[in-house]
Amino acid sequence: MSLVTVISETRSPMSFSELVQKSGLNKSTLHRLLAICTEEGLVQFDKTNKVYLLGPKVFDLVRNAYSGYDIQTIALGEMTQLHDQFGANVTLGVPSGFEVVYLRVIEGKFALGSTQRPGMREPMHCSASGKVLMAFLPEEIVASKLQGYEFTKFTDRTITDLATFKTALAKVRVDGFAYNDREEYDHFHGISAPIFNHLGEPAAVLNIWSLVQTHATDELLSWAPSLMAAAARVTGLIGGKAP
Repeated sequence: MSLVTVISETRSPMSFSELVQKSGLNKSTLHRLLAICTEEGLVQFDKTNKVYLLGPKVFDLVRNAYSGYDIQTIALGEMTQLHDQFGANVTLGVPSGFEVVYLRVIEGKFALGSTQRPGMREPMHCSASGKVLMAFLPEEIVASKLQGYEFTKFTDRTITDLATFKTALAKVRVDGFAYNDREEYDHFHGISAPIFNHLGEPAAVLNIWSLVQTHATDELLSWAPSLMAAAARVTGLIGGKAP
């Protein structure tokens, strides 16, 4: 694993002599390990340039890991802890085109009929979850997604233009979480934090929301560190990394 790590972290493929220097292994040990790794498909040898690269098996392992996990199951423990700690609604969402789709919802003690149900969708521009999922994408992807985007107005607080939305995304990147202040529904507000994949891109989002009459803005915002910590733990459990 140490050898595979050395090969994976280099900026360009290395020769045998470079691997000896970089790995700290003696020549006979390195030769034996390279033979094993090559046979197992973890490493491949480029005969033309006489250098070593990662083998196809490594990429198969990564692909299988990410296609095999159920993020609902992995995130449930953190969702439950947030629910028990704050008593508000906790949701798990994933991106779907220009919307957020919610996979799981744990209703708060004073839900009074939730607006978010499993399978429900929300537009990106008027939800905390949508802002988070957009804010941490590469700039090129954000620009592509927002080209011709329609900022539908739902309440007097809804963001309705591109410039204001970009400013909101910049704030999310600085804060590490997003706040939705009654931008889709007049009486609901929420905060969201990103769950990242191995590319450092947002793969999902944890969200806490409530009636403004039940939890004031200052109280809701004070929960952000706990929410971000929970999202970071889920990120680690799926092998992701923050950008």
